[in-house]
Parts: sequence; C-alpha cells; structure tokens
Amino acid sequence: MTLKDAPVSGHGPLSACVRTAVEKYFEDLNGQCPGCALYETVLAEVEAPLIEVVMRQAEYNQCAAARILGINRNTLRKKLKAYGLDEKRDTRSPSGTPT
Repeated sequence: MTLKDAPVSGHGPLSACVRTAVEKYFEDLNGQCPGCALYETVLAEVEAPLIEVVMRQAEYNQCAAARILGINRNTLRKKLKAYGLDEKRDTRSPSGTPT
C-alpha cells in the first residue's frame, strides 16, 4: 500500500481501535473527570508500542525504523530512550548473523 492508498485519517482500523479504547476509558471512569493531560497520556500510550513494534519489524535497525515512522533517526533515538526501549538488544552478532 502506498501513502496515497492509505485510509483517510480517522477512518481506518487503527482509529477505530483508538476510538473504542478511549470510549472504554471514559466508561471505566464512570462519570469521573479523567484529570489533565489526556492528550499527552494517549499519545504516550500509543507511541511507545508503535515504536516497539516498528523496531521489531525493522529488525532493530534504527534508520529503517525511522524511515517507516517518517521521523528523523535522532528523534527516534530520543523516543527510544524516553520509553526505555533503547535497552532492547539486537540478537544478531556484529557480522549480521543470528547469535
């Protein structure tokens, strides 16, 4: 799938999952106020697993993962560190063969 073939933002399967999760979150609050910084909380909750999965798909190659995510490699490195994902080790030896 190319970028032009991607679903319009807010109408694809990912947005449906997010919508369902946020609705469930509010249901679980049972009318209570969610507090502040909900936007940042949701972004962090989504961003960390997104980066983790993309890193696995890119076989822990940061350049490839950054390309997939559409962000700068240095930005990816900062996010990996912020979410504690920089400690994930590649299981390949320096020669590129599995260990």
